[in-house]
Amino acid sequence: MHSGVSSSGMAKEIARIAATVAVAGWHTTPRERNLTVWEETLAALHYIPVAYSSASIDYQLAYQRGHGGEWVDISMILYHDHRPCGVWPLSFSVKDHRPSLSSHGLPLLPPLFVKDLPERSRKSQIQNSLQVLERICAAGEVPDRSSAESFVDRAEAGSSEWHDQLMRAGARATLRHELFVDLSLELDAIKAHFRKSYRSLITSGARVWQVGHMTATDPPLWSEFRKLHLQVAGRMTRSAESWDEQHRAIAAGHAFLVFLRDSDGKMVGGGFFNTTRDEGVYGVGAYDRALFDKPLGHVVQYRAIELMKGRGLRWYKIGQRPYASEQPPATEKELSIAEFKHGFATHLFPQYVLHHDVKSTDTHRSGH
Repeated sequence: MHSGVSSSGMAKEIARIAATVAVAGWHTTPRERNLTVWEETLAALHYIPVAYSSASIDYQLAYQRGHGGEWVDISMILYHDHRPCGVWPLSFSVKDHRPSLSSHGLPLLPPLFVKDLPERSRKSQIQNSLQVLERICAAGEVPDRSSAESFVDRAEAGSSEWHDQLMRAGARATLRHELFVDLSLELDAIKAHFRKSYRSLITSGARVWQVGHMTATDPPLWSEFRKLHLQVAGRMTRSAESWDEQHRAIAAGHAFLVFLRDSDGKMVGGGFFNTTRDEGVYGVGAYDRALFDKPLGHVVQYRAIELMKGRGLRWYKIGQRPYASEQPPATEKELSIAEFKHGFATHLFPQYVLHHDVKSTDTHRSGH
């Protein structure tokens, strides 16, 4: 089947996966056919991570499809007592003849549940989701998988039910780290956490550059940022459709662009940021290489933090924080970027990556 998957073959794969979910007797509906319900369920969560938003999912799908393979969104809305109770971002793909289950190219994300779902029901939903996960992997012939848990501002302390049940089932945990800014703090308190040298760079940079932001559709301005990114990267790094998805996210109020111009009006830097009701995430940046020694990114980051606070967001997720001691080792470039980001963070949170092998498929195919 996977030696080369045709469109019709992929359709059969998806039908087989859908059938396994139905056979499991678990009440779910697909995100793609129920976008309004997905958004309503997100709104009832305690915290909405960007990775669970439709804007992020649509972008990730466009990005992954632009890099080859067949990708299908199988994200699910979960139900309890006939009412939506959770969301689960999932995708199935076949690339280089290898089937994979992920959250649109990212490690599998766990389901998130509405605030008023009882703890007992959450445990039951997680148990069901892990059983269905096994069935989907069996149906799609997925050999292995990993999932990742990021900070979601949980009121309770300790590891999640997803984490506990997977570890009980034999998963192996790897520790990673992510950088965040607590946007509930006053701006002066946030700045107090900045690396000392950054504060003066932000001040001097704000004098040198004209700082602007894009929060509504603006094709010429977005095209200008794309051209800057192309110039800096030296090549097209992703599809036009992925850029269009980001522009649509800005138009819908789910993202914004901060950009800098020099005294001649030329765009010399910019950063794109995704947002939800609660969280902002640094997406992509582009900065004129000839001005590498100038405070470009510092000014963009600070203006983004100001805009996020203005929107009432709770946390800004700056991104991964790799260390040289980790395996596989990070590159010098990755470490340098992480060191720059760390200079803005108020918090360093653990991210657990859980590696779990797929059980024997014969049992699941027999329906037992």
